[in-house]
Amino acid sequence: MANCDVSVNVIKKVSVGTATLEVIGLLLAVFRLWFRFRIRRLWWEDAWAFVAFVFATNYLIGSWLYVHSEKPTSTVGYWVSILTSNVVIWLVRLSTLFSVARIIYPSLTLRGMVLGIALMFFLLFISFMAAKLWYYCRGLSWTNNSLFFGSALLPLRTNLVIFELTIDFIADAVLIVLPIKLLWSVKLPTRQRRMILLVFASGITVTIAAVCRAICQLLDLNLIVPLVMDVEVALSSIICNLLVFVTFLYRYGRSASPPLSTKTDEDDDYTTPFRPRQTSPILTIIEVGGADYSGDETSTWSIGCTSDATSGVSDILSSSEAQSQTESS
Repeated sequence: MANCDVSVNVIKKVSVGTATLEVIGLLLAVFRLWFRFRIRRLWWEDAWAFVAFVFATNYLIGSWLYVHSEKPTSTVGYWVSILTSNVVIWLVRLSTLFSVARIIYPSLTLRGMVLGIALMFFLLFISFMAAKLWYYCRGLSWTNNSLFFGSALLPLRTNLVIFELTIDFIADAVLIVLPIKLLWSVKLPTRQRRMILLVFASGITVTIAAVCRAICQLLDLNLIVPLVMDVEVALSSIICNLLVFVTFLYRYGRSASPPLSTKTDEDDDYTTPFRPRQTSPILTIIEVGGADYSGDETSTWSIGCTSDATSGVSDILSSSEAQSQTESS
């Protein structure tokens, strides 16, 4: 193990900062779930975000116990942190994937592609977790060492580090390329395009965090690996829930009251296909005249029928126009 010249007091102080980032991510998750429930927009992406929130909470508890406690409590915290960190990151990826699927108009092709990618993510995650569990559980003598300031520590082998970094690259590349492909081939409204760009940016951020963690592992900077992992998990949680919060602030800044509408044609968090409303009224001109009316005395009634009208006048007009076009052709 390389000498990092880092004291336990420095590690504990830095861990307070990383824990603060994790708490921010958890608070954003709570807000996201409350707001999505309030506007009745809960979907699969929110289900994955909720599960990620549960595991992120356990990771925060485990990582804090590992750094700020002594054996055997620190050993329990280490087990919790190493088992839940990857779960949080991959659940966030699934939530991001389903967010991308939601902002594009639904189709069987898109649904099949999303399910296929989700299955690939699941297989990659299971393959790495199986190798990681085997590595940590094949022999438990390492729990008696004191490599981390008196607490147990078992650094991952180089091949596992490279394997994890490889699958991280694959997953993040998919989450980056997929939005670009959809943005390139589909004409989207501005608000959907903004969300895709945010998803793209989030993939870059998670990738950078994964690279930093792998570099520390490959350079045997194992005393700071737990802190870098804290940052990676915190960034994943924040990015997973940041979009809903940012768009809420955006809409709130443009109106005098919070956007808590539940109309089907308005989506306050910008995560459903945009359906433009017809704002110009359809006017039906009815001229009332007869033998007793002169040209100057003819009255005109204007009946405004918007797209939201329930009288069916607009439907009758559309049918009449269609019939006229058919007869003329």
